[in-house]
Amino acid sequence: MSSVIDICNMAIFRIGNGTRIDDLEENSQPARICKQFYESSRDFVLRADCDWGFATAFAQLAEVADNPNPDFQYAYAVPNDCMRVRRIVNPGWPQGAIPAGFECYMPELPRIPFRVVNGSSQRLISTSVSPATLEYTLKVTSPELFDPIFVSALAWYLAGEIAGPLAKDAGIASACYAQYKATVLEAAATALNEGTTQYQRESTFITGRGA
Repeated sequence: MSSVIDICNMAIFRIGNGTRIDDLEENSQPARICKQFYESSRDFVLRADCDWGFATAFAQLAEVADNPNPDFQYAYAVPNDCMRVRRIVNPGWPQGAIPAGFECYMPELPRIPFRVVNGSSQRLISTSVSPATLEYTLKVTSPELFDPIFVSALAWYLAGEIAGPLAKDAGIASACYAQYKATVLEAAATALNEGTTQYQRESTFITGRGA
């Protein structure tokens, strides 16, 4: 289990700086710089093209009247805690429509098209289905919930951000960003392997929320 300070120290060490901090409020240059970049770095990595398991959430979307996108019939408010929209959940085949034992022969359900747009006062999701359930990346701020590969990715990205003011070496920053990208690719592959490749009906917990 990592803390914010653990992640910051990991980033500091990865740029070749041996300084260790104990508090983001302490009067030291590494602490001040880490404090400046930590939250934006965390949110950037949460928004990466990776379905972080610990940050997965589902929500029944609230339809709004303001739909600025003429390509889709419906518009919904993006949840306030949403960092990245992943997909509109396809409810799949009705319960009992597929004979037992034949589920694996069903074709993969198509993804429901959508687009994130700006409304008059909030972000919106335009799509062609109603009602709509969203799978999204939740804004998680507690590092105790981060999984190890996310911690590593965040530390690499934060290292790239702080390398300029602390290491003053663009080469170190570039190397850290490269390691960050490699770690995210590894995490995305792991998430894909942990998911099912066989047809399944959506969980009634998912489809029933908000009903």
